[in-house]
Amino acid sequence: MTTGDRQALAAANANDPAGRRRAAMLLVALAAMLLVALAAINLAYAVTLIWFAYAAADPRTAIPDFAAFWAAGRMALDGTSALAYDWQAHRAVEVAGLGHDFGGWMPWHYPPPMQLAITPLAALPLWPAMALWGTLTLGLYLWTCWRILPDRLTLAAALAVVPTVMLLINGQAGFLIAGLIGLALIELDRRPLGAGLILGLTGVKPQLAAAVPLMLIAAGRLRAIAGGLAMLAMLAAVSWEALGGASWPAFIDSLGATAETFAGTGVAAQRWEMGASLFSGLRIVGLDLGPALALHGAAALGVLALLIRAWRSPAVAADLRAALLCYATLAVTPRVLSYDLHILLIGALFQARHVLSQGWFRGEQPLLGLAALGAFLSLLFAPGVTPVLPLALFAACWLGHVRGRKDGPERPARGASHVEKEIKAL
Repeated sequence: MTTGDRQALAAANANDPAGRRRAAMLLVALAAMLLVALAAINLAYAVTLIWFAYAAADPRTAIPDFAAFWAAGRMALDGTSALAYDWQAHRAVEVAGLGHDFGGWMPWHYPPPMQLAITPLAALPLWPAMALWGTLTLGLYLWTCWRILPDRLTLAAALAVVPTVMLLINGQAGFLIAGLIGLALIELDRRPLGAGLILGLTGVKPQLAAAVPLMLIAAGRLRAIAGGLAMLAMLAAVSWEALGGASWPAFIDSLGATAETFAGTGVAAQRWEMGASLFSGLRIVGLDLGPALALHGAAALGVLALLIRAWRSPAVAADLRAALLCYATLAVTPRVLSYDLHILLIGALFQARHVLSQGWFRGEQPLLGLAALGAFLSLLFAPGVTPVLPLALFAACWLGHVRGRKDGPERPARGASHVEKEIKAL
């Protein structure tokens, strides 16, 4: 196809809003249909996991990740918040909440603001608190998805995409962080200060938002940076006042043990089969710590260099920048687990909004569908493709939409607010 043909096709698409809408919805529908086709397997997997985890004869396996959250909140209510970073003391509270002992460790790694956020839920018994946490965080995630691309298929894909079942079973924070990052990116161009305040909330799990402040600095988003710093300062001050001055020193003292855990050593060594980063994948196949970190670091620097280039270019649309940032967020940090992958779905929805105004690049639809399928299979056959999924999605989006513009210029980039108005008008 010549450049003239591509420009003519783009012009035709511009006058066919129904066609553009169908194309955008196909992205979400494809991911949903691929996973719905595997619904029976997914359900069987979930039921099996729940049975062996929570109803099997051996109670040592019956501990969700949320037990660590609840125990830290319970200790704050009891006036011993700093002891949450004493893993022996923290484990004793987990055992009391579960009603039985368990094998291994489920330690508390989060900073004091997360402990403060979870404390009100700890007034409930563990299992009701976990149900409420899952309901609230899932609601935030679904609302964010709807705001990005308001359609019932969006919600279907948001629920069908893996690892929703895993998050509902173990009570982790994946819904929360994905929802916050998505909301901040929605508001970034229109309300940069507010977006920064939202991004500051991701400081409760800082490794998953490591690429975001770097990008705001590189792009000169000063108001968003100010909002983020203000929120972080407020969280630190409030948690210091509410939990007591001993919590922050205890958290800092625990970072050495946390680093050992994430490196695969220490009493609570990382289970690499749950890893979703290149670093984890390299460790799974047997590479030593140093070489694995070096290779992951080289890939991360390459991703950041391309991301900065995209964010500093006025020709790159806001939705495309948002999609690239979501993919890069999981590509650059070595500490990513399978239950963090919903951030990729947020990126895919922004990518779908971009399609509304610019169209598909060749192979984009099957690639995104295969990504959804691959993420599911990775839960069954570790490590699968999960460790390279963020890198693959980032590379494809960059090559297809950003680098691909050299073959034929896209129409002038339009911001997220414009596309939202266009969606509502359809």
